[in-house]
Amino acid sequence: AFEEFYNSLKLKDDLNALNVVAEYVMDKELALQRYGKDYKALLRKANAALTAPPPVKSPTLTFSGFPANMGEAGCKMTLEALGGISEFECFPDEDMPILRGKVTFEDIETAKKAVAQYDGMDMGMGTKLELVSV
Repeated sequence: AFEEFYNSLKLKDDLNALNVVAEYVMDKELALQRYGKDYKALLRKANAALTAPPPVKSPTLTFSGFPANMGEAGCKMTLEALGGISEFECFPDEDMPILRGKVTFEDIETAKKAVAQYDGMDMGMGTKLELVSV
């Protein structure tokens, strides 16, 4: 998302905006002090682009953060509630009481739904769920 945002500024030949965004990436606080008033909207867009989740480009996702006490069956059932799964592998993390694994949904739309619903969710284990497109 950030690359697209930055390239759109390049296409406009807006050197001031490019410089402001570059400073924001290098030193967020300083950039906010210097440009927060005059470039508020631009900095808000830059932050949104920097913090946007990566796009889902395939029906296969890696995941981590589901509580280990759910077990493989519970984890699979949770993800299957969103749509059909063609492949699923799951294993406990060696350092924390969470599950890690890989799931392939039958279509990319279901993978997008899974990321939208679960990525970043706190399942009560002190870590947030992480779902990333492969």
